[in-house]
Amino acid sequence: MKRMFSIAVIAASFLCALSCTKEAATSPVNAFVSSEAKSNIVGRQQQITIATGDYTYPTSQALLWLPKCYDSTKVRYPLIIALDGIGEQGTDINLLFHTGTIAQHISQGWNATAVNPVTNKLNKFIVFTPQCPITNGWGWSAPQIKNMLSILKSTYRIDTTRIYLTGYSAGGWGLWSCITDDEGLCKQFAAIGPVSTASADHPDKITNVDKYGIACWNICGTADGFYTNAVNYTNIINTNNPPIPALLTGLQGIGHSAWIQAYDTSWRINNKNFFEWLLQYHK
Repeated sequence: MKRMFSIAVIAASFLCALSCTKEAATSPVNAFVSSEAKSNIVGRQQQITIATGDYTYPTSQALLWLPKCYDSTKVRYPLIIALDGIGEQGTDINLLFHTGTIAQHISQGWNATAVNPVTNKLNKFIVFTPQCPITNGWGWSAPQIKNMLSILKSTYRIDTTRIYLTGYSAGGWGLWSCITDDEGLCKQFAAIGPVSTASADHPDKITNVDKYGIACWNICGTADGFYTNAVNYTNIINTNNPPIPALLTGLQGIGHSAWIQAYDTSWRINNKNFFEWLLQYHK
């Protein structure tokens, strides 16, 4: 697995990092979620604590956005799981408001809505952004995301046919882990949005995207060191002419920051922004 930090840092953080990689020991699903009595609102989002299934770090704090009408309806809503990069790890929840993140856009007034280009109807998302508590590690991967997703589905009214996963940088590594390391988890996603992603550990298993009919839009800057991976992974998915061909958008001259464009609702490709694109797909 490629790292974006020095050998010295890897050595110093090795024991700590084990808990947040997919090799970490995990416990069975613990149906625990706390919303801090729904009183701790940070950046217009609820700050929650959720069980991860990880023995060393059994809980994670996270940001949760529920549609404003959530409590007054019985509707089930599409879910976006957003995995952030190394710089957003730790215990300071405000780090999740990194420039260009979905959490930042919500904090600045976006209500996490988009028009489904197929039905022309406005959809409202639930958005979940978990924060891995270690620093200089590699973030959550398949075992922890599976545990947290199970809890979210049992706690909130989620449209389980419209579960979407996106992640950038190290969060993109976590995204690929969810696709390659656990098919039971993988097949729950209707669409994925890898952005400026770090290298996958098992690129040969990225074919699971095709196998389970998952839509994929890969977005990466052409000046990003990971752009070659973006090209290769997209080609792997498209090898067998899947019913939903994977898309690749290379942002000319952009380095390791493609999420700034990708999550901006005014940025559009083929007359769709990222969130509108997601809504086209369901299980």
